[in-house]
Amino acid sequence: MIRIDTHAHVYPVKIADKASAAIGRFYDVPIRHHGSLEELIGLEEEAGVSRIVAHSVATTPAQIEHINEFILECYHQYPQRILPFAAMHPDARDLEGLVERIVEQGFLGIKLHPDFQEFQLDEPRALRMFRAIGDKLPVLIHTGDYRYDFSGPKRMAHVLDEVPELTAIGAHLGGWSQYEEAVETLAGRRMYVDTCSAVYALRPERAVEIIRAFGVENVLFGTDFPMWTPKEEVERIENLALTQEEKECIFHRNAERLLKLPS
Repeated sequence: MIRIDTHAHVYPVKIADKASAAIGRFYDVPIRHHGSLEELIGLEEEAGVSRIVAHSVATTPAQIEHINEFILECYHQYPQRILPFAAMHPDARDLEGLVERIVEQGFLGIKLHPDFQEFQLDEPRALRMFRAIGDKLPVLIHTGDYRYDFSGPKRMAHVLDEVPELTAIGAHLGGWSQYEEAVETLAGRRMYVDTCSAVYALRPERAVEIIRAFGVENVLFGTDFPMWTPKEEVERIENLALTQEEKECIFHRNAERLLKLPS
């Protein structure tokens, strides 16, 4: 079966250990891997994953250009494997111009993490950014964290109301650690969700129910590398009581449609 990982963080070798450790401290979990490109490619190959959405998060506007250059380098090194998503920040200057450059550079989407970037998903500066993006590219957004009030499902719902043309991907089944609120608030909305850092926390039967509530056609496979091992994340989905057709949708068909990839 074709498999596409739509959620993988990657870092330059010289800062990979430091960046991965910071994620571990933020979530108070042991990080499985370093987060380098070569490690990512090797582990995804071992898991039978053929293509990978690679991204990193800009915690300040000054980081955007450097991160995007690095992600493009990853793509040029592995053009048949890497699907590049750009970094962005709501405090960046000339948001419209930045979006235009991101599109021209060949990025297939944008990655945001409001909790790391410290902005509320539906505050005015964020809505300005989402309006600048519009329907130009899909936006992968970290959603949910019971400890903070940056990216909860209700804020995501407000964004979708305010910017209906936005193609949003709510990571972690729409709300990390807030899975029930996410499905109650967001199921039936015009959006995608991904499976990473979510299925592990749910009973298998409940994971299937939530996936079907969002609509299998709206669910994308993700690993959240380097937090988790790709092979184990593949097995989590394979072990769910989903039909083969549903697994095909999650593993690759939905991503192919969303990112306009050849099937």
